Amino acid sequence: MERSDNHLRQNILTEQWVIYAPQRAKRHKHQEMPKPETTESLPERDAQCPFCVGNEKMLPEIVFELKADQNDKWFTRVVPNKYPALITEEDIKGGNKGLYLTTSAFGKHEVIIESAFHNHDIPIMLSKQIARVLETYIQRQKFLFTNFNDILNILIFRNHGPTSGTSLTHPHSQIIGTPIIPKYIHDREAIAKRYYEGTGHCSLCDIIEFERNDGSRSIYEDTSFLGIVPFASEVPFEVWIVPKRHYTDFGEINEREIADLSQALKKILLAYYDRLDNPDYNYIIHSCSRQKRETPYLHWYLRIRPRITTPAGFEIGSGVHINPSLPENDARILKEQINSHTKTDSHTGTKYARI
Repeated sequence: MERSDNHLRQNILTEQWVIYAPQRAKRHKHQEMPKPETTESLPERDAQCPFCVGNEKMLPEIVFELKADQNDKWFTRVVPNKYPALITEEDIKGGNKGLYLTTSAFGKHEVIIESAFHNHDIPIMLSKQIARVLETYIQRQKFLFTNFNDILNILIFRNHGPTSGTSLTHPHSQIIGTPIIPKYIHDREAIAKRYYEGTGHCSLCDIIEFERNDGSRSIYEDTSFLGIVPFASEVPFEVWIVPKRHYTDFGEINEREIADLSQALKKILLAYYDRLDNPDYNYIIHSCSRQKRETPYLHWYLRIRPRITTPAGFEIGSGVHINPSLPENDARILKEQINSHTKTDSHTGTKYARI
């Protein structure tokens, strides 16, 4: 009987197990969903897009702008989500409905418009524009924590492509502040605390040291950040971008780290764009909840999760993911792609600013 490469791995940040079954990649696949339009095929402005310049009347309001240096132009804008999950006009009122606990939908839900141009997605943005997107994240996170004491947790995320949950093509991210700490986040923080109490170390600091020494899953490194395909990645080509400096709160990132994170995001998402045919993905900034900003055991990071596979019955019923792709193979492919851009600057001089 042929030897199987199937095995299980555990994610030490969540204590979740992942099943690796490489032969499942050979299964018959149903017809795939149509791919979204490529960035190159989109116009710079869309008359029907509420985020495009000149269409401001379609927006509910503009609550923040990061202005350009001249001509009253803007780099980024922030607007309330037109269909918010949570709203600040609600008073916080909770109670029981028989067995069940309920509370009002208090919170903040904002959209960060990342560029004035409809077709300037992150892989083709200049790094300095990506830095402005990150600066906007930081300013809005600080604003919400400072001005809304009942907001206990803030999540910054980006949905790309129709299967990721996005409904608009114009490059944008979202930020949601909640009056609760979601169980998933509470559990992650509790696991990090247990690891610290048992070892005296931050789990992500240990991961950085191990992955730098091992090398088989590292895809990118600069002065400030390490990019890895995690040992127990739940989906093919998942990537974590982890700051080497230990600190808990994304809002404490410094200027050098903003510049370095801009480069890391650009190069990794460009590798997705070119090697994986612009897949749908979500990225999430895993930072700390309000009360945990001074704790020694938490360490923020950015997680990119491509939408290449679809959870089926076993995953939904068990909470255990089945990944048909080995992290070491994924890392090799992404690292080769990143290095090919670095060595050849093959996109220099094209229509798009990819360096």
